[in-house]
Amino acid sequence: MHEEPERARLVPPAPRPGAEGHPPELATVGARRPGTGPAADGAPRAGRRGARGAWAAWALAVTAYLVAVFHRTSLAVASLAAERRFHIGSSLLATFVACQLGLYAALQIPSGAMADRFGPRRMLAVALVCLALGELLFGWGPGVGTALAGRALVGVGDGLTFLSVLRLVQNWFPASRYGLLSALTSLVGSVGQLVSTEPLRLSLVHLGWAPTFVGSAAVSAGAALVVAAFVRDRPASGAPLPLREHPQMRRSVAHAMRVAGTWRGMWAHFALTGPFVVFTALWGYPYLVRAQHYSGTRASLALGLVVVSAVLSAPFVGVLIVRAPRARAHAVTGCGVVLLATWVCVLSCPGHVPAVLVLLLCVVTGVGGPTSVIGFDLAREANPPERGGAATGVVNIGGFSAAVVADLLIGWVLDVAGHGGRDAVGFRLALLAVPAVVVLGLVQFWRLGRRRPVTAKP
Repeated sequence: MHEEPERARLVPPAPRPGAEGHPPELATVGARRPGTGPAADGAPRAGRRGARGAWAAWALAVTAYLVAVFHRTSLAVASLAAERRFHIGSSLLATFVACQLGLYAALQIPSGAMADRFGPRRMLAVALVCLALGELLFGWGPGVGTALAGRALVGVGDGLTFLSVLRLVQNWFPASRYGLLSALTSLVGSVGQLVSTEPLRLSLVHLGWAPTFVGSAAVSAGAALVVAAFVRDRPASGAPLPLREHPQMRRSVAHAMRVAGTWRGMWAHFALTGPFVVFTALWGYPYLVRAQHYSGTRASLALGLVVVSAVLSAPFVGVLIVRAPRARAHAVTGCGVVLLATWVCVLSCPGHVPAVLVLLLCVVTGVGGPTSVIGFDLAREANPPERGGAATGVVNIGGFSAAVVADLLIGWVLDVAGHGGRDAVGFRLALLAVPAVVVLGLVQFWRLGRRRPVTAKP
């Protein structure tokens, strides 16, 4: 997964992958226009003491993002336990994640404006409170209704976090540090996703459901208190950044959605991020345990391999974007074709899938995450600077929308034809939704690429 802020009078550069979405959130913060200095946006060139304060503010803020990514993917290894606890089938389990990711996607454009208006400290504190309440309801709640409300609150808290951290970076650091800090923020988020694999599984096994999720809620609440008490929106000498008015934001989004380059970037994100989120946020663990008869430890380590592959491949994607911009479309196409071929090979195996093929699936799915940030660069290039944030917000919705649709379809097929997710043949049939997402995204990406590129006028 991959996030970009909507901000005033800023020029977003090519996204440099770190580790959203990432995994989901790999796009970087935009740089200023030439001729504007750091002092113009409240990020003066400070001495050593100021630099220490800036890094301390970022360290506290990025902790909130680590917590958010952990909660975002926590249902993956907990999925089978959730079915037993709430006595639900696969389709209702998919609804938990669809509700969470749907709210996350819906908040990607307005969350940047809210961080501008209310300040990153308040937004991060509110996000952590939402995450804490969501996990408390999910862990302690007795029924499906409270569990669904809990996942919805997790989606809201997650959706408010990343752009607020980047807004704080913008206030505290000069423009030359934006790319580095956004990449580091994404990498820290990957640590949260790794914690949601084997460590979370061990906690569920040894501590149980309620202590695990109530404990994670307590950690989130503690983080909210720390952020509210110690994080400042900007240095004492920093001036507030000008706000983008909401009507102007809506106009920017509307104009960006009329540009073919925006949609081409969205379909690239749709094709490559969708499978990553589907596999790591919910269905990878049940598939490996029930269809491939992996142990819980082995399945959770496989999910960790997906994340590690994304982290290791992200710098190479960043170099490609900067040094070989003409190869961007070929990279999207090549990664998509390899991803499609790997999924088709895995799902074509009638029985046990060879371990080397499962490992290849994990690696290729992980590489697809950072490769999808090329979509942000394509959208940025096709839009004038003042619409860059709106365009990248539209692109970021693509992969998570794909994940929502695929999750719901997989759950429905498992309930109808897969004995509630307990049949290997049913899993093979249900997971065809993943290559279908890749095919749809690639076809639309190619179709729009055949048109003559047109850059929107300011």
